[in-house]
Amino acid sequence: MTSRFGQFMITRLLLLSVLLVGQSALLADVPLRIAVASNYANALNKSVARYQANTGDTRTISMSIGSTGKLFAQIQSGAPFDLFFAADVERPQKLAASGITLGPSQTYTTGRLVLWHPKHNTHEELGQQLEQIARLAVANPQLAPYGLAAKQSLQYLRWQPPTDKTVVTAENVGQVFAMVKTGNADAGFVALSQVREQQVPNNRYRIIDERMHQPIAQGVVLLRNGAQPKRAQAFLDFLLEE
Repeated sequence: MTSRFGQFMITRLLLLSVLLVGQSALLADVPLRIAVASNYANALNKSVARYQANTGDTRTISMSIGSTGKLFAQIQSGAPFDLFFAADVERPQKLAASGITLGPSQTYTTGRLVLWHPKHNTHEELGQQLEQIARLAVANPQLAPYGLAAKQSLQYLRWQPPTDKTVVTAENVGQVFAMVKTGNADAGFVALSQVREQQVPNNRYRIIDERMHQPIAQGVVLLRNGAQPKRAQAFLDFLLEE
């Protein structure tokens, strides 16, 4: 015959089991949250598909896409991202230095800047080509590393816009690409990965000489504020080993 104490312990163990199962179910429903710079979003989406196909982990992975500067500010304010794929190395390094990451910043790719001019061949000199652009889209250099690289390239060429309406500023290179694609800008400085993914003909974009701007090394960090550190580490390991 079971004593009252024995019944009490059995009841407690059953309740504890229910709680643990409930917590595991709740954790399984929490997506892996990734903040990613817009220039790398399409490539990352393909990596997510390969990761899920190779590992069988089909749980939700959500991506928040934006400029590196805005995502950085959100993370500093406590946004619950698990991973941050930036378009530079400076901001991930700052997050690591502030103690809100799980480990150091790691470089996952190096970007290349291009001038995309859909209705124009790129056989002319870059300076001459710029003179024929009535509306040039550039990402905000204070928020987007590709925008900073574009600004540095124009300064290298000592190019000045003929009017105050020649250059239009977008938040990130994703918006720049969309503006050029829809005809809201004649040309724009975007990422090489973007034009290749969209199969833009080679003679419609020009790869900018790397001597014209600072290198666009891109860093990733695992964030302390995320709810899925083990899944985040597993995904990051897979991506860096691809």
